[in-house]
Amino acid sequence: MQPENRSGGQKRSFIEDARRGQIVAATIATIAEIGYAKASFVQIAQRADISPGLITYHFAKREELMKQVMLTVHDSMDHALSARTEGSESYCAALRGLIEGFVHYCAEHPAELIAISQIAAAARDAEAARTWAEEQNASTLTELEDMFREGQEQGEFREFAPRVMAVSVLAAMEATPAELWARPDTDVTAYAKELADLFERAVRDA
Repeated sequence: MQPENRSGGQKRSFIEDARRGQIVAATIATIAEIGYAKASFVQIAQRADISPGLITYHFAKREELMKQVMLTVHDSMDHALSARTEGSESYCAALRGLIEGFVHYCAEHPAELIAISQIAAAARDAEAARTWAEEQNASTLTELEDMFREGQEQGEFREFAPRVMAVSVLAAMEATPAELWARPDTDVTAYAKELADLFERAVRDA
């Protein structure tokens, strides 16, 4: 895989990509530990054991760094969920894989979920990140709608409004991180199964 292009068409080296990854990881850890508002370049640099100037070399603005955090976490999540849904033998199996995979991802990556939730709720310095997150949310809803519609066409799902079901599934998934944080003793596997069972019963054609 080739490094992403810089502005002006120049490709970043693998060393530069590794450094950016280090900065993003330190940003996630910093936000999770002290909160978005206090996550200055100085604080992030201390956790990454680098100079603040090195951060500004790679990310000229705080907003640019925060958007990269969102991109990185969502890319990580997409890979994790794809591993659970690819090759599914049915639409129900794909839905179960998506829901259960998301619950387990939340349990395994609490710092990442804390970071992106705080960035999404930020009042300043995160407009680009918030806009990107809203676009991703809209894209996810569309993908869920399409899956439900195709499942209905194949006779696997009962008749219902695909948009309403998509909104309901996404809302239940988005409520998961807060529930797991509030109840750290939650049986994650049982929670994931129960949530998947709930929506499988809701969509399956009797």
